[in-house]
Amino acid sequence: MPTSLRASLYYLLVNKIHLLLLLFSSVVFAQKTATIDGINKQFDQANVYVHTGNPEKAIPILDKINKDCKRIGYKLGITRVGHTLAIIYFNSSDYNKVITLDEEFLKIGNEIKDYEKLSHIHRLKGCAYSELGLLNKSSEELEQALQYAKKIKPGNNRHHAISVIYSNRSNHFMKSAVAQDSVFSNINKSIAEAEKISETDNSYISKKYSLISYSYIILANEYSKSGNQQLAGEYYQKSLEIHNAKPVPLVERVVLLSELGYFYNDQKEYDKAVKYAEMGVALEKKASFPQLRRDLFETLSKSYLELHKTEDSKKYLGLFTALNDSISNIDKKAVDTALSSTISKQEKLYLDSTSKQTVMYTLSSLALIVFGTSFFLYYKKQKQNQIKKIETILEQLEAKQRDSQEVLFTEHKIAETDDKEEENMLMSVEAEEKLLEKLHNFENKKLYLERKVSLSYVAAEIESNTKYLSYIIKKHKGKDFNKYINDLRIAYIVQKINDDPVYRQYKINFLAEETGFSSHSKFATVFKNTVGVSPSEFIKYFEKK
Repeated sequence: MPTSLRASLYYLLVNKIHLLLLLFSSVVFAQKTATIDGINKQFDQANVYVHTGNPEKAIPILDKINKDCKRIGYKLGITRVGHTLAIIYFNSSDYNKVITLDEEFLKIGNEIKDYEKLSHIHRLKGCAYSELGLLNKSSEELEQALQYAKKIKPGNNRHHAISVIYSNRSNHFMKSAVAQDSVFSNINKSIAEAEKISETDNSYISKKYSLISYSYIILANEYSKSGNQQLAGEYYQKSLEIHNAKPVPLVERVVLLSELGYFYNDQKEYDKAVKYAEMGVALEKKASFPQLRRDLFETLSKSYLELHKTEDSKKYLGLFTALNDSISNIDKKAVDTALSSTISKQEKLYLDSTSKQTVMYTLSSLALIVFGTSFFLYYKKQKQNQIKKIETILEQLEAKQRDSQEVLFTEHKIAETDDKEEENMLMSVEAEEKLLEKLHNFENKKLYLERKVSLSYVAAEIESNTKYLSYIIKKHKGKDFNKYINDLRIAYIVQKINDDPVYRQYKINFLAEETGFSSHSKFATVFKNTVGVSPSEFIKYFEKK
């Protein structure tokens, strides 16, 4: 989970809030007929199911509304159905259904120039792609959403739509690992647009402060990630003040409690972490957000463990693991379907443009036979190489334990410098040795496992600056800062897997969390680049032994 926002909860929050407002609002039409009145009553009925935590019961009603709208040519009702379905699917974490939403909703939206619904549907598609890690597609959809939002008639609808998109874009940029300035820029644009929302319309007051308060949460998380815990705490307090003074929806309070629990766990104030997370679990039952529930379970498991309440920790670890696996399976199926859909479209275009399919199939079959034979031999060789790599790593680990070396993977020791190097030194030998000693203490305390680790954070920890820290790591460790931290983390988990059989039973997601990585995929990539085999292959080696 890439940042402390983990499941991109802001997307879910804003969309749900918008859904509630949408379903409460009435549709104004110049010449209402009995049929249109009936359709609006059906929307009200769907609204009841959504508010009572049964959105799945609203879906067949919306399907019927869609058919009725088509029968009488009520196109505004059709786009409303499309938008509402997209929100329900997104709030249920069914991202594939958001992505594959019937294109007719967009087609009709363009016909009647319903820019507001078009903007929100494209935005939700962008958010869904982002949740699935398909960031390029996410970018395209969010940009299209912004263009439609700018065409909305001036007023609260337009300000709200643009504010939400900028907020979603900031979340997207966090996942894309771009410069933090891009995140701050989009968040500030979101706040500025939200502040333009007029409070004369009561239905928008909650939305306005929902956007602003959650923007403060994002800023708090970003400052925490960069090591500025004081400023992070201030922004959390700003968000809390809004919750105490303004009508912000229940679900956003659950998000804030989840973030506070995570923050205090990170600050080692475990009693506070448990307090806020337990409050969040109680409230989440009324909001029903699987990602939020998962994050709260994770915080409680970790905090109770630190408080030596083993049974409570095991209880929440079990709940976290079961729910996380369920969410991961849904996401994987959605990614596979989304990719298959894209590939199928490309294949169809190709097959339609060629008249030599039979020849191509024959050649492909022959190539497949040759490839299959070659791949089998290659695969067998690769497996042998993997075993050798693992055995080499384990031999290095044993040598490390015997010789009490600091780091498992290659590390440059302090070397004697020649006259030319001495002239280019940034500091004296004594100063270097002092910083190296502090860096050694940093490693011994295993602070590199913290998610918030950054160059500025470590520099502050060893009472230096980023320039000197980079210099020391480059000179004495032979690598840049990111590789230095990644090597420490991988060395830690390799030793845990080797020494403690329990770690071989954990899911890869848990190992990624344990080592401070922002996501399962990031951990797996770094592990394979460092060790030479994937985490699962490394664990399987011990099982076969």
